[in-house]
Amino acid sequence: MRRYLLHMGYCGTRLRGIQKQKDELEERLSSVQGLVEKGLASLCPANTLQLCFSSRTDKGVHAVCNTAHVDLARKADGLFYDPNRITHHLNYFFKKTNADIRIHRTLEVPPTFHARHDAIARTYLYRIAVTPPSACKSHFNKEAFLPSTEINKIHLVRYPFDTESVLSACRMLEGVHDFATFGASISKSSYPRETTRIIHKISVIPGQPLLKFDYDPLASHLQFWDITVRGSSFLYKQVRRIVGVLVACAQGCISSEDIKYMLDNPSPQKWNTHVQCAPPDGLFLLSVHYPSHIFMNSGHATDNAVKQKTC
Repeated sequence: MRRYLLHMGYCGTRLRGIQKQKDELEERLSSVQGLVEKGLASLCPANTLQLCFSSRTDKGVHAVCNTAHVDLARKADGLFYDPNRITHHLNYFFKKTNADIRIHRTLEVPPTFHARHDAIARTYLYRIAVTPPSACKSHFNKEAFLPSTEINKIHLVRYPFDTESVLSACRMLEGVHDFATFGASISKSSYPRETTRIIHKISVIPGQPLLKFDYDPLASHLQFWDITVRGSSFLYKQVRRIVGVLVACAQGCISSEDIKYMLDNPSPQKWNTHVQCAPPDGLFLLSVHYPSHIFMNSGHATDNAVKQKTC
């Protein structure tokens, strides 16, 4: 038996999220885990499949690259699955079943490697488009400015969007904090939980439409912004709540003092009601970061695996 690391991307619009659900729910709307396990099962491995993802994403959230490890043993004695064959087989399966997932590459990793525990950081991107002042009067006016190519790929917000306030808020949220206020409430049976997290960097830079203005003139009316958040790990819905805070700050709905209060009083009950959690549409998991020595210590590691530190 050998352990493999799958690097995959997916469009989350037609997926239930990462975690596999009960069979009746999977039949209605498949999860990423459910589809990948079905594809791996079609390889007819000798062992029971246990797929472990590095990062969980919710329904509607996309991934440029997520990772997962899995152990596979072939029924034929002394033979192992070629990583390239796994990649090609899974992509054929996804294409055949019309699943919005693709495997970018498969690497053989040490048997002690763990996709989630060995990851040292994750980077997320949240795409925002600000409408012109003329679209502020009604919800329907705002939606009229959304290019069809951007549907389910961006969060459309109303003007104004004060970037100076946003940048100031980013500096407040960076570093080590108890983010209990920024994590979605969970059942009491799940407590206690560790809510201290490290945010390495939050950046806000001008973004771009998916199609150039020459091809889709409607996009020229919008102001695009890319918010990237890098941290060691995140609470459930933490990134979307951080973005919600940044948008509320940019629109003058909350102040820096409000953000400080939520950080200084970590509790789900201290969430500011003037802030809306950002929808999943504009969120992308960009990459999962690993220390290079993990791959270098493997006797099975290929040159490509040694060089690869992120997905």
